[in-house]
Amino acid sequence: MVMFQQPSSEVAALDTGELLDYEPVTLPQLEHAILTLSQRVEASVDVIGRMWDTRYQTERDLIEARGTAIMKSTRPTVMEKRAEADLATLELRRKHDDAKAVLHAAEELQRALRARLSGMQTLIRTIPAAIGSQR
Repeated sequence: MVMFQQPSSEVAALDTGELLDYEPVTLPQLEHAILTLSQRVEASVDVIGRMWDTRYQTERDLIEARGTAIMKSTRPTVMEKRAEADLATLELRRKHDDAKAVLHAAEELQRALRARLSGMQTLIRTIPAAIGSQR
């Protein structure tokens, strides 16, 4: 008795060989995905702008607090004054580092969204041409 395999929607990822579940999409679904992604990319510009503002504000706060701590320090050497100021402003340093990390993560996400959008735009341009060449 011959057994036929059920049609599968699994495909292998080229880079890892991992099986991925794949479902083909229609042109309207692809257009909707492009519209959604383009709106996300557009909205990210303002969000990232505010993140840059936060990053620079936290940096200014850190610089000001560290400078003030150095000036107020009664330690005898510059190295000790700086060390004391660094310890006194450690929480501001953490806030600044966190703001930078969030900003960089948002920029990476924005790059990924742009790449995905570009790929989808390429697909939507090539599919009609491929369909036309099959006629």
